[in-house]
Amino acid sequence: MRRTRTALRGAAAVVTAAGAVTVPVAAAGAAHAGTGQVPYQCQIFSTVFDYDATVTVSAPASAGVGDEVTVEADFSNLPGVAPLPVNSWTTTGTLNVSGAQTGSVPIQAPKRTETIPAHGELPIGKVTGKLTLGAAGAVKIAPAGLTIVADAGAQATITCTPKAAPGPLATIDVGEGGPGASVSPSTVVQGGAISVTGAGWEPGAVELALCDAGGAACAAGDLTGAAASADAAGKLTASATVAESAAPGARTLVLTQGAVTRSVALTVTEKTPPPTGACADEPAEQCGEQKINLTVDGGPLTMSRAAGEVDLTPVTLDGTEQSATGSLKQVEVIDARGGSTGWSLTGTMTDFSAPAGTKIPAGNLAWTPSCAGAPGASAVTPGSAGPLSTTTAATLCSAPDGSGQIVGGTFTAGAGLKLTVPPATGAGRYTAVLTLTLS
Repeated sequence: MRRTRTALRGAAAVVTAAGAVTVPVAAAGAAHAGTGQVPYQCQIFSTVFDYDATVTVSAPASAGVGDEVTVEADFSNLPGVAPLPVNSWTTTGTLNVSGAQTGSVPIQAPKRTETIPAHGELPIGKVTGKLTLGAAGAVKIAPAGLTIVADAGAQATITCTPKAAPGPLATIDVGEGGPGASVSPSTVVQGGAISVTGAGWEPGAVELALCDAGGAACAAGDLTGAAASADAAGKLTASATVAESAAPGARTLVLTQGAVTRSVALTVTEKTPPPTGACADEPAEQCGEQKINLTVDGGPLTMSRAAGEVDLTPVTLDGTEQSATGSLKQVEVIDARGGSTGWSLTGTMTDFSAPAGTKIPAGNLAWTPSCAGAPGASAVTPGSAGPLSTTTAATLCSAPDGSGQIVGGTFTAGAGLKLTVPPATGAGRYTAVLTLTLS
């Protein structure tokens, strides 16, 4: 409830693909790292900005087929674009894999919690992931997309995309080793087909399973038509279809042969539903729909008034009843709550008093209310004309409950004032106070 007082004078807001290796594998070589400049274009809400990142990518210099290795990207600070202080943030992204093996590696950093002032640079630092090596040769690692989800009182997502495909910054020399595998494509839509190739396997059957990002919670029905085996040379060939009911997101394809287990990262995306609405009878490649979402946050119910005091017209005593007139300073009400609850603006008066101690009763002042809504505002009703009181609130303006309709908008209210001055009134300057209450 908000009040304003008017003097009347003379009146008044780790997704990483984890793999399990249950047989000994060759130890990876010493780390190899390369540093480069990657020009990104980033966006937060509707603001687009440049991020000229210095990125260092690290990976083992050498490893064997079938090894699961850690790859890491170290990013320089993000420019300070958040308009509010950031209290915590999480960074995810991908690294591109090329050369002897192709695909991408999900990378993620642990949630960071510290206070970054508004428009302060946001430390990104090291973001890591796991890569299972599926082919011998030079496997090259390059930076790719980056996503930062920041908590600034409300969640804000910053997406960064390279302006051009960055070149590799680290290379792994992959030699023949234990069993290895790679999946194509590395991102598949629900109901889509995948193929798996690899080397170093024992001749015979290999089991396939689609599991969560950590390689656990494997769902038997998430793959259909799975067939996998290795030939006499240890070359793996496998195929399967991802079920339409498979959960989307970062997943892991787990391959098992006896005591050997290998894991390969796989991203499952949601299948686009069939055309509806205006596109229902049109070819899918010629007509499409895009769902557009909007979040509308409610605001406060507030009022303000024009500056200054109200001066009524002066009167000169002549032995008869006199009248002094004037107008209330305009009051503005803003209802930004976005609901169906109405509001009322009411007033109470004090008696008029002069320095000599003489008074004119509050009830001698009468008002004639008026109010109106700005374009687009809901209905509003002025109060009844009549005298004011020191104890009983009189309505200046009100908006009824919406009865299922939204109440809101900007409104103005005012009133004509008339003070009856009795014949027997002491001379002097009188002052009273009108209190307006919005509820």
